[in-house]
Amino acid sequence: MPTVILYSKPGCHLCDTARSYLEDAAAEYGITYDEIDILRDLALFERYRYRIPVIVVDGDERLEGNIEVDEVADLFRR
Repeated sequence: MPTVILYSKPGCHLCDTARSYLEDAAAEYGITYDEIDILRDLALFERYRYRIPVIVVDGDERLEGNIEVDEVADLFRR
């Protein structure tokens, strides 16, 4: 099972959309993910503040910004 992290912050509509897509992927592909609020860590805020949402899979930054549903599904199709 891949390790999936969503970097986001409250009030971010793109983050809300990415979260929704990950929830759908979790239901369809049996994956789980962690969500990390970049406002809780200054280093993460500096790294991701202009790029969120960012989806990381197994340590690789795979998707960011305006993420599409097909892009998320493609991460987990086998």
